[in-house]
Amino acid sequence: MQDIRTRLIEATFQEVFSNGFKGASQANILKKADTKKGSMYHYFPSKKDMVICMIEEKIGKRIEKKWEDLLSCEDNIIDNFIFILIDPNSWDLKDGCPLGNLLQESLDYDEDFAKTLNTILENWKKQFSNILNKAIENKELNPDIEIEKVATFLIASIEGALLIAKKSEDIKDFENTINQLVFYINSLRK
Repeated sequence: MQDIRTRLIEATFQEVFSNGFKGASQANILKKADTKKGSMYHYFPSKKDMVICMIEEKIGKRIEKKWEDLLSCEDNIIDNFIFILIDPNSWDLKDGCPLGNLLQESLDYDEDFAKTLNTILENWKKQFSNILNKAIENKELNPDIEIEKVATFLIASIEGALLIAKKSEDIKDFENTINQLVFYINSLRK
């Protein structure tokens, strides 16, 4: 069985992902974690601190993990990147992206949330920049691309595709957007 802190982080993720930060119920989190308020306060000074910790540990790590294998690829980095993009099973097309959902809700809500979410975005951009750099070193991409701009565009396109699919409840919207993104990526090949 998971320890109390882990259960609280997981329950917080589920509750915030389902209902947003403002709609997240501390009582629901405690019930899902099968613990009492005192246990929560042993680990976290407040619901806000628990949510920020969850964002860092669950959402930040989730994004990092999704793409990390590409940095250990010896070749076909771009093909593997595209494979991840086009695989609908690797995305939550019904509920969207946890990071994107929180960005829409919380960026202007609280300075601490904004800082945490921006750090995750910056880390994601660095990760994509490193992947693109490695693909250039492997002679898979043109060396003259503007790496940071491309990394930002990739993130914006992925988040947009997930948002559109979530709002329309139509996988075709996701597929069409990702297919255009793949077309763009292929145009960067050497």
